[in-house]
Amino acid sequence: MTTGDAPERKRRWIYLTTGVLLVVFALTGLFTFTAIRDNTRATAKAEQLRGELVAAGLPAPDVSVIANALGDDGGSVCHDPGSPMIKAKYQASITNGAAGPGQRPVIGPRDLTDAVALTIATYCPDRLPDYLSHLDTLKLDDTTK
Repeated sequence: MTTGDAPERKRRWIYLTTGVLLVVFALTGLFTFTAIRDNTRATAKAEQLRGELVAAGLPAPDVSVIANALGDDGGSVCHDPGSPMIKAKYQASITNGAAGPGQRPVIGPRDLTDAVALTIATYCPDRLPDYLSHLDTLKLDDTTK
């Protein structure tokens, strides 16, 4: 040990602590950057969808609500819009609201299907034909609001 120098053992702890802190800061920065980038993409898609909904004359929620619900990839709407489970879900959503034996199919609102089609066209346009082919099986019309 020379005069003015820290002992070897103490320097090793300083280097180790510095290295660990640098790794932690780098990972924090990377995760923060990824979250901000994903949030920016989600907001851009949500703004695009909101604009299309408004242009079509449909009610549109706030951009932050759309971004939180659909993210940057469309969420469950784009998972598999042509699957039998999703088709059953859409069919069940167009009922009188009762459960069990009182549940009756009704003529569904075309606005609902138009909004979903715009969502699919915005977030996952390659899946739009699957969804549109399913609409032929539903009885839709312009219903009262």
